[in-house]
Amino acid sequence: MLSYTDKINELYSHPQKPLTEHLLNVAENSRSIFENLNIENNSFYASLSFLIGLCHDFAKCTSFFQKHLFGIENSEKAYHSFLSAIFGYYVIKKYIKENEIKEELNYPIIGYICIINHHGNLKDVYNTEKSEFNKINQIPQYLDEQIKDIKSRNISSLKEFYLKYNISIDDFLEEYEEIKSVIKKDLKIIYREKRIDNYFNVLILFSVLLDSDKLDASYTETYPRQELNANLVDLYKQEKFGQYEGINEIREEAYQELTSSLENIDLNNKIYSITLPTGSGKTMSAFSFALKLRRKIKNEKNIIPRIIYTMPFLSIVDQNEEVLRKILNYSNYDTSDILIKHNSTSELSYVVNKNGTTKIQDDPTEKAELDVDKAEMLLEGWYSEIVITTFYQLAYTLISNKNKALRKFHNISNSIIIVDEAQSIPAKYNQIFKTALDYLSKKFNVWIIFMTATQPEIFKESDGILPLITNEQKYFDCFDRVNYVFHHTPMTIDDFKEKIVDIIQENNKDIMIVLNTISSSTEIFEYIQGYFDEEGIELYYLSGNIIPKEKLERIKKIKESNNRKVIVTTQLIEAGVNIDVDIIYRDFAVMDSIIQTAGRCNRNDKKEKGTVNIIHLINENKREYSSFIYDSTLLRLTEELTKDYTEISEKDFNLKISKKYYTEVNNRISHDVSHNLEKIISTLKISNITHEFKLIEDDIEKIDVFIEINDEATEIWDKYNEIYSDKNLKNYEKKLKLKKINRQFNNYVLSIPTNLIGTVNYDKFIFHVGKNDIERKYNLNTGFIAQENENAYMI
Repeated sequence: MLSYTDKINELYSHPQKPLTEHLLNVAENSRSIFENLNIENNSFYASLSFLIGLCHDFAKCTSFFQKHLFGIENSEKAYHSFLSAIFGYYVIKKYIKENEIKEELNYPIIGYICIINHHGNLKDVYNTEKSEFNKINQIPQYLDEQIKDIKSRNISSLKEFYLKYNISIDDFLEEYEEIKSVIKKDLKIIYREKRIDNYFNVLILFSVLLDSDKLDASYTETYPRQELNANLVDLYKQEKFGQYEGINEIREEAYQELTSSLENIDLNNKIYSITLPTGSGKTMSAFSFALKLRRKIKNEKNIIPRIIYTMPFLSIVDQNEEVLRKILNYSNYDTSDILIKHNSTSELSYVVNKNGTTKIQDDPTEKAELDVDKAEMLLEGWYSEIVITTFYQLAYTLISNKNKALRKFHNISNSIIIVDEAQSIPAKYNQIFKTALDYLSKKFNVWIIFMTATQPEIFKESDGILPLITNEQKYFDCFDRVNYVFHHTPMTIDDFKEKIVDIIQENNKDIMIVLNTISSSTEIFEYIQGYFDEEGIELYYLSGNIIPKEKLERIKKIKESNNRKVIVTTQLIEAGVNIDVDIIYRDFAVMDSIIQTAGRCNRNDKKEKGTVNIIHLINENKREYSSFIYDSTLLRLTEELTKDYTEISEKDFNLKISKKYYTEVNNRISHDVSHNLEKIISTLKISNITHEFKLIEDDIEKIDVFIEINDEATEIWDKYNEIYSDKNLKNYEKKLKLKKINRQFNNYVLSIPTNLIGTVNYDKFIFHVGKNDIERKYNLNTGFIAQENENAYMI
């Protein structure tokens, strides 16, 4: 490693990397990103981002930073982003003036905001204690010390470097005091302008700077964009499916209508809807449509859009990833620059062909897996043609101030976004999603597809959303697989126990019981188990109390078994789990949860009509269990719309109840949260935006617990300890190695409410139930044992 003594007359940005090399790499890569984006004013953005990249680490030239870099001295004087931001402001302002560029927005101050925050999260620009305005209004002493240091040092090579781009460090140093006062004024102005444009311009320029900086610092190369055959799904279907009969014939008809709708689409209309019933093959149909839309956009707009497929639940992500991989692998598209899955449990792996391409004719055995740090860069930057991910990842890239989340924002530009199960977006956020997605479609050339059985009122036809299925009712009429039966009289757990045992005895059918709480589900399961332990039925339990690996194995067994099954579960079954049963008993819930649960009954319409029973379970205090879980406004609305029905067919339910529900939701739910979020982003007062924007509502504090349930879990736990305890590894190296085993590790991790965790060992920054303690803390049938049910802990 280079020492400061060895390189005292040279300037470095990172160990082994000269400062000017890093500045130029970041600047050129930033410019290249914008040159390859098809958005308004992209040539101006390319020049602007080049200047931001050229200035972002300017203040690393101080002796304070150079000593810090080589471990000689640490002090606040080494902090480089503040002075670099002032320099960037000066350079951009001078560039705009000299080139007589007339722009509506204040790009010098936007560049300043990007540079000053590029090692952290975006902060408020004005009107808070830690805002950028207060920071420059109370200039820290170290800033003036840095200016003196630069004036006193011989940095002729850096001055020569900047002069190549008509930038004079000497002129900047002379104007430094005046520049600070102008920045203060501009920060106040951008706050008072209250323009959404300011927010999204900060995001895209910040994103490009972050990405270029991190890629260069980590020596990570990106891979060439890849062509995709638009007929991939058609090729796969021809091979895998035979004649289309019954419900499959209806699915094929919907598929053909959807894909043929492209012929008449005007690409200037960028927001579409696919409204089809649950079980109609939307995943495959939407993917095929997106591939063909991608080809059309390339031919007509000269844009090659990424396909970003988003879903509300991790289980749907896993399930749909499996479908997409089968389609892609059939045509030998099997590398990570074609498809990645990105969510909180993703494995840090990125595989490419050794020659850097993924064309079909390449030898599929010539694969290479990138180092974990480079894999992380490409995965989290969304550097693939197809990204399958969650709403959470997309939402917190659009509405956020977080460095890590915003880095991939520019790769959302020029994309096709599929929003699957769109009704799962909390209604109070409808307006802010509409604002964000509408802006993306108009300014950044993004095409958006909302896909669901019942469209939420985010975009209405009056807003220009284009339905791709023109006669949706025809398909809903064909999907009449179940009857909904409403039992309006409240029922205690004890009453339901007796009732469900009788029903299981009387019906030789597969039955699913869906409860709202873990406690009620375990009570029902254990009661049924006592009756039918040796009765020739397969009894299964599913909930968030079961480790993920075991949960997936149970779901697999349920799907593969031809024996009679009784399944007791919580609402996790709604999350796209393709289980098929004859009868469902569902504790009362909000409308979309009821509909999602019903989708597990008679899915393929191969049996006699299924029955979905909706019951009202109450606890000993006569409080309904649903009230512990769901929004009271939505529960009341669901009750109002169903109270006059005792039985209704799926077809009539969709026609008379579910559509009305989503219209009423939009009318009744408060939109104050969305309006407040719009105010926050338009004023760039965004340091606390994540407190206002919570896509997953969970007020219960939870703690992660590793369950060492078997030999594999022990092996993974030992590996975790080995990495964590290795004193030869630096912290970032440990972090990367731990991320590498993240997916395996998380197979044995549960998130448990703090008040229920009880007595559990705390080891290596995570709670841990060891092999010797499994019997006390983990039931092999019902999972984690809460505090009130655990045995005494013997030390």
